[in-house]
Amino acid sequence: MELNRLENNVIFDLVPFQLPDGFTNFDSGRDALLPAVRSYVSENFALLQRLTRDGTPSRLVVQQITKMFDQLNQSLFVAAGTDLDPAAVGQCALIAVGGYGREEMNPRSDLDLMFYHTNGGAEVMRRIADRILYLLWDLNLDVGYSIRNATDCLEQAVDPTVRTSLLDTRLLAGNPQIYTDFSMAVLTPLMNLDPPSFIRRKLEERQLRKKKYGSSVYLLEPNIKEGEGGLRELQDALWIARVKYKAAGLHELLTRSIITEQDVEAYHEAQDYLWTIRNFLHFVSQRKTDQLTFDVQQQIAAHLGYVDKSNGS
Repeated sequence: MELNRLENNVIFDLVPFQLPDGFTNFDSGRDALLPAVRSYVSENFALLQRLTRDGTPSRLVVQQITKMFDQLNQSLFVAAGTDLDPAAVGQCALIAVGGYGREEMNPRSDLDLMFYHTNGGAEVMRRIADRILYLLWDLNLDVGYSIRNATDCLEQAVDPTVRTSLLDTRLLAGNPQIYTDFSMAVLTPLMNLDPPSFIRRKLEERQLRKKKYGSSVYLLEPNIKEGEGGLRELQDALWIARVKYKAAGLHELLTRSIITEQDVEAYHEAQDYLWTIRNFLHFVSQRKTDQLTFDVQQQIAAHLGYVDKSNGS
């Protein structure tokens, strides 16, 4: 069991995940696998919800949610390929993309997965994807997925949403060399593909969001992800900077003196504040929502330490 020490010296354990004993065949072992997966997710979510209510820093909660899903998906990839051709499985890689790729998972965030393969792994990758996805859907998780090779990625990246999601990737399971090949064949070309057009598109998307979600930070029921001053604006700023300066992330932008330590601190402070609200909102609502509606505002205000002085308290 892995121990994690928080800033306030409270120690907690993430419930580990283990495949059922004697698991050697996916079809015959699925009935035992599903309850093990469901128990793993529900127990860890209950733990993380309790830690959130107790004031655990939002960044640590986000890190642990991400780690929980990493451990799950890594185990499921092994389980899904246990009775398949090892040579073909070796041509496959399970890759986290989007927010999951950035390791920025809030309680009800989409679990975005790419089942990546070379030509020799196409058939096996489709079988692995089916096996994993139906298990995740049985847990009522919001899963975004794609099954692609390098050519598919580059062709589909003409869609700005696809291109953006592919900028945030990391290997979860499978052959590390396949992910290295993916980085060279897909990520490098996408980072260099017409940066001015990418930046212009991001700014256009921002204007569209302002029309849809409002252009004021003083809305009564704001959307903390898509609204003015929300998480999406932080993400846009980083995507634009990464593409403009060909940087892997905030750390590289800092080390190259493109931004300052104060910029990084301000970015993280804003992100932490919004994550604190979003984590609490997702746990309270028990569903995917980013609208800070009146019925939850008082609870979140109390969670953040704000006091209602209208009653003389």
